Amino acid sequence: MKIIEIEWCSPEYQSALELRHDVLRGPLGLKLTAEELDGEHAQLHFAVMDNDEVVATLVARPESSGVVQFRQMAVRPDQQRSGKGTELLKHCEEKIREKGFSEIHLNARQTCLPFYEKLGYQPIGDEFEEVTLKHQKMVKKLS
Repeated sequence: MKIIEIEWCSPEYQSALELRHDVLRGPLGLKLTAEELDGEHAQLHFAVMDNDEVVATLVARPESSGVVQFRQMAVRPDQQRSGKGTELLKHCEEKIREKGFSEIHLNARQTCLPFYEKLGYQPIGDEFEEVTLKHQKMVKKLS
């Protein structure tokens, strides 16, 4: 297993898009829209590679000089609860810290709150609906 930063529009990026669709949108009967994908060329894309296959992915979108939003985290179903998602998140936190970011925001599905809370993310504000599911905004300050 290795964690890499992937280039926009590379074969790994295309595999990550497929994984994001399969895990996050397809089960809801939705597709990633052109609007959602617009601007991804300026975002950071990470992947967990296992035997040259993308098994987990995460996108980091800079929001301001010190704040980044983590979005579209997906782990292949047969790899969930294996620790790969935790390793990916920790790796991405370190990489964005190195790039000068000091705070991470994300919108977590309600079912994922315990995962993020155990890694130091704090809920802020009220829950809301996004892509037909209840979500909670969460934040983590990097030290």
